[in-house]
Amino acid sequence: TLAARPAGLPNAALVKSCVLDRYGLWRRHHVLELATALMTSKVLTALNSWKFSPVMRVNEPIEVNAILGFNIDTNDQY
Repeated sequence: TLAARPAGLPNAALVKSCVLDRYGLWRRHHVLELATALMTSKVLTALNSWKFSPVMRVNEPIEVNAILGFNIDTNDQY
């Protein structure tokens, strides 16, 4: 469950569920909470170039389900 925002504040977070594979790449991602269209687009564009450190279990990389949350500075005007 996501925490409620105080009334009157703009939506300023992007939350995605995904699978982080054994190579540190994100797969099968779904938006759980949207920011504005422009903010969402910018974050998703950046995420496509990111590589995560794989989760290790007994010195072997494994695939895991993850939820990624991004707070976005709403002081910028879009």
